[in-house]
Amino acid sequence: MEKQDSPVRRIAIIGLPASGKTTVGRRLAALSGLPFVDMDEAIEAEAGSSVSRIFEAEGEAGFRVREARALELFASGGAVVLATGGGVVLAGGNRALLRDRFTVVWLSIAPDVAARRSIGGARPLLVGADPFELIASLDVARRALYAECADMTICADETGVERLAEEIHDAIR
Repeated sequence: MEKQDSPVRRIAIIGLPASGKTTVGRRLAALSGLPFVDMDEAIEAEAGSSVSRIFEAEGEAGFRVREARALELFASGGAVVLATGGGVVLAGGNRALLRDRFTVVWLSIAPDVAARRSIGGARPLLVGADPFELIASLDVARRALYAECADMTICADETGVERLAEEIHDAIR
């Protein structure tokens, strides 16, 4: 399933907000013996600011520029399990990098399950919005984009983190 010509293992986890990308990614990295990176945390460290503040100061467009730069960096770097932001697939260049340089795992989740998980969280796109309505609209807008990139699709609705990570690990090794 690995697409790179080199022996470098790059695994990207994509999916809606609250699909479990970070928690599953951390566990998958531990199982795989690979370093783990949460892309939003990497963007925050580079910017010296939270994702929420980046959205406030630069808007979503400014954040997406930072996100594309971060993805390029990880696509040309070493082995990694990368938990992406939910909107990384919106840019065609990002989708190409994901397809070409990573083994991509899509954590597919029902929008209502993701919305329930996201209530009370700090997700910039959800500020002031009805999480059920917004995540349903994100699902409609992004589902085909996630599918376009995914080497593997895993339903993350009710399966626990440990089992999801094991299932992914077993499938890609």
